[in-house]
Amino acid sequence: MVINFSSQANRWQTGRRVLLRKGLNPVSDAERLLDGTVIGISGNGVVPRMYLAAIIIEPLQCSGPMKGVEGELMVTMRDVAREAGVSKATVSYVVSGSPLISEKTAAKVRAAMEKLGYSVNHTARALSTAKTNAIGVVTSFFNDGCFSLSAGTYLYSIAAAARRHGYDTMLLTGEDSAETIRSAALSRRIDGVVILDVCNDDPRIGAIKESGIPAVLLGSPSDSQEVDVVDSNFEQAAVSLVAWLRDSGHRSVLFIGWPESVYARNLNYAVRFRKSLMEACEAARIQVSAIYAHDVTLGASEVIQRALRDCPFATAMIIHNDAAVVGAPQAFERMGVHVPEDLSVVTIVPEQLGEGMQIPFDSVRVDVDMVASRTVDRLIERIGNPDAPTTVELLDQPLNIQGSVRALHVG
Repeated sequence: MVINFSSQANRWQTGRRVLLRKGLNPVSDAERLLDGTVIGISGNGVVPRMYLAAIIIEPLQCSGPMKGVEGELMVTMRDVAREAGVSKATVSYVVSGSPLISEKTAAKVRAAMEKLGYSVNHTARALSTAKTNAIGVVTSFFNDGCFSLSAGTYLYSIAAAARRHGYDTMLLTGEDSAETIRSAALSRRIDGVVILDVCNDDPRIGAIKESGIPAVLLGSPSDSQEVDVVDSNFEQAAVSLVAWLRDSGHRSVLFIGWPESVYARNLNYAVRFRKSLMEACEAARIQVSAIYAHDVTLGASEVIQRALRDCPFATAMIIHNDAAVVGAPQAFERMGVHVPEDLSVVTIVPEQLGEGMQIPFDSVRVDVDMVASRTVDRLIERIGNPDAPTTVELLDQPLNIQGSVRALHVG
């Protein structure tokens, strides 16, 4: 066991290590502990009493429990875990007041703490719980082979919003995103997390609840488990696009969706939009034919060619797929399809992507900067007030008219 000095004292240098030994002959400047241990150093002197308050006790390799400057045993979390028959992490959760540990287990840990005389080191705990002024963004975009153009836009906008609050942004990736969250929370590298590409029944939500880390879901799953939600109102977006086509006289439309793997994973932005679109089309008595890419390698031209070949009587197309939106103008040009004379086209696209790529279609423009800003705002609020009521905020997005829908005469 060692003691580290945090200030200079006579011949003692900052950081010099002093052994705790039993059986040393006490001298006038030495401090005898209750069990006869003397704080001293082999060789040329002892620690003056006036500097005891500056000493930081630091465990190294030692055979038994540490002894503090007052002589009592310094019980560690490991000692408590061993006594209670649980993991050190479980003890940490009990100490932090996490609701994820059962009352039975928590009572067992508290009993062990009382038996061993364990007390929380509030100074060390303050250091471990101090704010890092960093937030994490958890995404599996890089793991599932389905990185969308929107993903980069969201990541950039979240980082920009965090900077306005004085926070850095850390991108957290890994094959097991739930374990990544647990690890980041336990190491206290970040103050909170934003979860992207949210799925229904997302295991990362459980990891958030387990770790107790402040979090916001940028996505609205079927069960958010009382975690804050901020997202675009994809339901409203689908309804507004269908209403625009209905009012323009269209009764047969094509829907170009994301790759089938996206729906198989229950990515909520895709599932929610498609569900609302199908319901709105049924209510409006519009026949809809859905075409999906089998995988991310199937380009926009191939998807659109297949759609028009399979459904030649469709008068309009709804696109919800970044790659197809960006590639559609070139695909239509190569195929000799004129918009809106031959085919009306509407889509949903991030505003920043639509403007940057000069997308010429009538579209619901998702203001990613606004969504990201509200997401980060909510996370900072949650970090500052962990017990505040949970909120769900779905942001309506405007329909931008570019002249890509032709009004049909309805007889």
